[in-house]
Amino acid sequence: MQFTQRQWSVPARLRPFAAAIPLGLLLGFAGPFGSYPAYPTLIRYAFWLGLTLAGVAAMVTVNALPVVARLREGAVRIVAVAVISALPMTFVVAWTISLLQPGRVFAPQQLLALFAAVAPVQLLIAWVARAGDLADGAHPSPALPELAAEPPPASFPPALLGKLPPEIGSSIVALETEDHYLRVHTRGGSALILMRMADAVALLDPRLGAQVHRRWWVSQHAVTGVRTEGQRLYLCLADHRLVPVGRTFAAMARKRFASQDQATDRG
Repeated sequence: MQFTQRQWSVPARLRPFAAAIPLGLLLGFAGPFGSYPAYPTLIRYAFWLGLTLAGVAAMVTVNALPVVARLREGAVRIVAVAVISALPMTFVVAWTISLLQPGRVFAPQQLLALFAAVAPVQLLIAWVARAGDLADGAHPSPALPELAAEPPPASFPPALLGKLPPEIGSSIVALETEDHYLRVHTRGGSALILMRMADAVALLDPRLGAQVHRRWWVSQHAVTGVRTEGQRLYLCLADHRLVPVGRTFAAMARKRFASQDQATDRG
């Protein structure tokens, strides 16, 4: 569930909640799972609207988890988000019902049955939120040429370049972690600076390059090819340096630098 933002649309972080409100009102009107005879009209609407919004909050949280974020957008990810978010929502629903019906307690087997009822509702909320996201501009039409703005060219920040000695220049090829320091490799040499890799990467425009290993960041223009040796993946740089690619970065590196792959596999 990707949520983009346009000036005239609902803010991205609020869009799934806005899309789910009509569903909450519809459920309040229909009164499924025995809620129609159990609660008065206003309480029933509040019950379903509140649980629907809570369900969206649970799904947004689950969608941000690393294990879920690695899934591709589509039906599989929507189902995964719905099922995982149904776990905490089962206890939220049980707690809400106990407030409305004092003295009611859910046994473990009843919680399992409640989960079976909550999961389809979460799946419905997920589909509605996704549909609302698409309708509100997840795939907006291209801007008119006269309104299109050219993005500013990417450049290395002064906070990094200012730490380099003038004699090695500013054409950065790669960054390499050395203990508590960062070795900056340029076309004119290299130098150690006091900076963490995470801080340096946070400063850099993603268009300039990418971190491909916990110890390495490479410049986009410096990569000339991709090489495999056994099961290890390396990037070939313009200065003939081979930079190892970590396993967690391998798929990204192959995709990003595929057009620059001029090397052949070995081993």
